[in-house]
Amino acid sequence: MRVVWVVVAFLGAGVLGLLLVLPRTRALRPRRVLACDLCQRRHRRLLFAMVVLALVSVAGFGLRVSQKARELPACAADTSIAEGRRVIDPRAQGRQPVWSTIRSAMTAPVSGLALGYAEARGRGLCSVGNPPITLAFVPQAGEHMGSMVGEVFLASPVPRINPVRAHDLAVHESRHVDQWAVCTIVGGIGLLPVLYVIDDTLYPASENHFEKAAGLDAGAYPPPPNPPKGPQGWAIALWVGVLLLVARRRIRWAVRTLVRRHRDLAPGRCAVHTTGWT
Repeated sequence: MRVVWVVVAFLGAGVLGLLLVLPRTRALRPRRVLACDLCQRRHRRLLFAMVVLALVSVAGFGLRVSQKARELPACAADTSIAEGRRVIDPRAQGRQPVWSTIRSAMTAPVSGLALGYAEARGRGLCSVGNPPITLAFVPQAGEHMGSMVGEVFLASPVPRINPVRAHDLAVHESRHVDQWAVCTIVGGIGLLPVLYVIDDTLYPASENHFEKAAGLDAGAYPPPPNPPKGPQGWAIALWVGVLLLVARRRIRWAVRTLVRRHRDLAPGRCAVHTTGWT
């Protein structure tokens, strides 16, 4: 049974999931969970969330495998924004095959979900490059070229770009694939979107650290402003407020401990979930 939960925790939230679920890494939690009704309820919700995320990851992996198993048509030059592209990253041929395999495996769940979304919209899939990558054509707002989700490029079928620009974009998006793989290992398929949103609110547009790591020039981003605009004050207030809301009980417990204001535990509650100060 423990092996099953190890698999579920890793599929649901990567290494972070293992730290949250496994008894030996949950410092003081087993004892607290047994003594506190609220801790038991929260632990059950955590396990349920892990199961849901694991099932979503398995479903995405299955969609990716089924897509890999069938032969896709080659992308036509007059419809592909990757006109002239040969590989997603020209450095890929010099990469260690071990990392390429790990990267493909770790991004398979989110790639499968992206493919499912694209096929549901009915705009078609095609293959480009060697090794091949999948271009999924979906409607895009404004002049946005597209986004890399796992190893699938969600692209608009309308814009066309020259081979040099396609090469630069391929390098940029390949670095995003690396980011997807690393974040999935650390925290599951949901970690990178969460981190990206947080970073983008604090450091918008060209100051976004994920885009800077992928290469601003290659991604057609303008140079970051000088002086920099980030971090945004409203975003700092927002995320500090979210953090305080999530950790309010632990903050209360920590402050109460620091000022030595001890309180008898409420029935069926641990020290963290016991309210009051007297």
